[in-house]
Amino acid sequence: MNAAHLHLALNHLPIFAIAFATGFLAWGLKRRHPALLRAGLVLTVLAAVGAGGAFLTGEPAEDVIEDQPGFSRDRVHDHEDAADFGLWITVAAGVVALGVLWRAKGRVEGPTTNAAALVLAVSVLALAALARTAWLGGEISHPELRSAVVGGSSSGEGLPVMD
Repeated sequence: MNAAHLHLALNHLPIFAIAFATGFLAWGLKRRHPALLRAGLVLTVLAAVGAGGAFLTGEPAEDVIEDQPGFSRDRVHDHEDAADFGLWITVAAGVVALGVLWRAKGRVEGPTTNAAALVLAVSVLALAALARTAWLGGEISHPELRSAVVGGSSSGEGLPVMD
């Protein structure tokens, strides 16, 4: 396994964790269910940790692929910029979630709805930022994502226009 493999393996964790966290938090708030809220908060913390791992493996992954044909430094730069913002908003959500978990420690009724709603709001922003980061990362190695399909059919005609 090289650095690019490790980056690809790790970068899915924060996206899926924050997506599930958002769902658990929203459902937990709607149902006023402390266990769902706690699960959402824990997943938000996990997403923050995963975002850190994905971020730390990004530069070594770039070193592995930079000599490959079709490599675009501009695409990597766009992905890195999105990753910077995605990391910090996800870490912010994780830190707030950790604080909410800490304050709710030992409380049967669980975290307050206001605190959980705050984490949900930041988690939605993190989900959007991570989704954009993932899309831009996919464009680095997946030419089919790089531009709009022209024409288009399932038979392969109308394949993406390569730039």
